[in-house]
Amino acid sequence: ECARAEALRSFEAANGFDDPLPIQYVRWLGGVLAGDLGTSLVTGEPVGREIVLRLGNSLKLAVAALLLSLLIAIPLAFLAARYRNSIFDRVSAVVAVLGMSIPNFWYALLLALLFSLTLGWLPSSGYGTWQHAVLPTIVIGTSVCGVSARYVRSLLIDEAGRPYMRTAAMKGLGPVSALVRHAGPNVLPAVLTLGGLQFARIFDGVIIVETLFGWPGIGRLLVESLLNRDFPLIQACFLAIAAAYVLTNLLVDLAISAIDPRVREVV
Repeated sequence: ECARAEALRSFEAANGFDDPLPIQYVRWLGGVLAGDLGTSLVTGEPVGREIVLRLGNSLKLAVAALLLSLLIAIPLAFLAARYRNSIFDRVSAVVAVLGMSIPNFWYALLLALLFSLTLGWLPSSGYGTWQHAVLPTIVIGTSVCGVSARYVRSLLIDEAGRPYMRTAAMKGLGPVSALVRHAGPNVLPAVLTLGGLQFARIFDGVIIVETLFGWPGIGRLLVESLLNRDFPLIQACFLAIAAAYVLTNLLVDLAISAIDPRVREVV
């Protein structure tokens, strides 16, 4: 017992855990500003190297899921706005409700059961080929596409009632063409903002999905570090996720200011 207590005190002293929390935080923050995220308590390797590798894998999955979400949501939104209260409108509403209601972990298990265990079309876990990315991309992308579709639909319906749309109709432009050619560009800044918000939501979802599908991303790394109580790695994971949020919002703001002259005038 005495030997274990002495070993614990030596470990705390070697890693600075015996210092007051404010001092530990200032020391950690100074290391972050210098580009040093610390050393893993489990492997003894620099944390930054593992973060960069895992964050890249998560970004691949998040971008693929966001593109899938928009590829489904935007056409569905145009159809729902053009044919209000039709089958397309009802389908998009049902998809939105299901996307918000079904937990990702249950949805992921259902897809793995169907496409991996029953049909044998896709691997249930792993990393290395495009087949490994299909199921996690579908789970994340389709879980957020319904909300995106309803939001864009509302924007398009609002634009459809504006005077310039009536002018386009009087010039002989069809309803679908008017929505695509005139309303579409006007709602593009809002769609970009939505994409940034959905990207942040997707990053929340990767923690569960990556763990279930064995995808070596930042979400799975966070779970592993929590189980191992690897505090420097936990801090680095949260910092990387927060930095991804901030960088995404910055890129969205820059893109909106580039395509929307009204924003540039305000700035």
